[in-house]
Amino acid sequence: MSSYISHLQAFRGIAILSIVAAHAWSFAIFWTGDLDSLGLKTLFYSTELLFHGSTLYFAIISGLLFSKILQNKGWISFYKSKILNVVLPYVAASTIATAVYWQYYLADGAATDISFIITVATNLVSGTAAIQFWYIPILLVLFILTPLLDFVNKRTPKLMFFLACVPLVISRSAFPDFLSMQSLVYFCGAYCFGMIIGSHYEKTMAKVNQYKTWLITFIALISAAILTQYINEYKVDGWYSSRQTLFYIQKILACLLLLKWLQNIETRLPKTICNIGEYSFSIYFYHVFFVGFLIMGLQDYIQSHRDALIIGLLGIANMIIGVGATMAFAWLIKKPIGRHSRKLIGT
Repeated sequence: MSSYISHLQAFRGIAILSIVAAHAWSFAIFWTGDLDSLGLKTLFYSTELLFHGSTLYFAIISGLLFSKILQNKGWISFYKSKILNVVLPYVAASTIATAVYWQYYLADGAATDISFIITVATNLVSGTAAIQFWYIPILLVLFILTPLLDFVNKRTPKLMFFLACVPLVISRSAFPDFLSMQSLVYFCGAYCFGMIIGSHYEKTMAKVNQYKTWLITFIALISAAILTQYINEYKVDGWYSSRQTLFYIQKILACLLLLKWLQNIETRLPKTICNIGEYSFSIYFYHVFFVGFLIMGLQDYIQSHRDALIIGLLGIANMIIGVGATMAFAWLIKKPIGRHSRKLIGT
């Protein structure tokens, strides 16, 4: 079976756009100030409602691709591809991020000129070289657990379904401590869910098509509940958050509907969204750099014109720069070294 399925590639494109969007407006707000007006609260609540938890899409698609495609290629091939296409570009991106932010380590007294390598190593383990890297150590643990999860999926599917439901009662940890055991459990659930639907893909898509009206209704009700929590300033604390439970259900249902919709229009998919899917790992690794450069460059203007309209427009600019500049950067690296660029930038 071909490892390239265009509607799954398009889904990766939507997933990475959602992740960038989750950062685009929140960074525009919190890297320049706080939620100090009704307009900014409305903007933040709206974008969070749509895009918070979008990393779940990455976990789901990773599990789905394993069950649908990668399990047939053997474990040696599986782990070789993960080392070459995930671990190596993660090492490169973490090293670059540590170098870019090294002045801040020195200013904080957290490092000295001779501790760069130690700092890089620490960042690799903890996913702290850049704000979005916390997910990669979790993903690598999921890859290590994949043989066990594959065994469970094939031998005891009820237990696999149970694992996929555990995030309903154990939530991911909150900012700034994203990397935690509870986050691993939370995203492991999504990975298991992806493996389940990958094992029964066509049957799952048929069921989604049959019950799509109900699924859309459930998403609307869950989204209304999430929005209500934001308006009431619900506080996240401890191992369980009802908001994260709602987001988990919302993103799983949205994933199913998106996959079915993209499958239906597979022959008419815009080339752009598939190209973005191809560059998804590069965008994930590097978009925050370009977004940060833009916000820092406009810092003085933003702080003297800080309202919902300006911040909203800055979020749009962050999206365009974050995705566009990263794709251009990746293309420039890919051009001279070809397919080997995946080992360096993930594309």
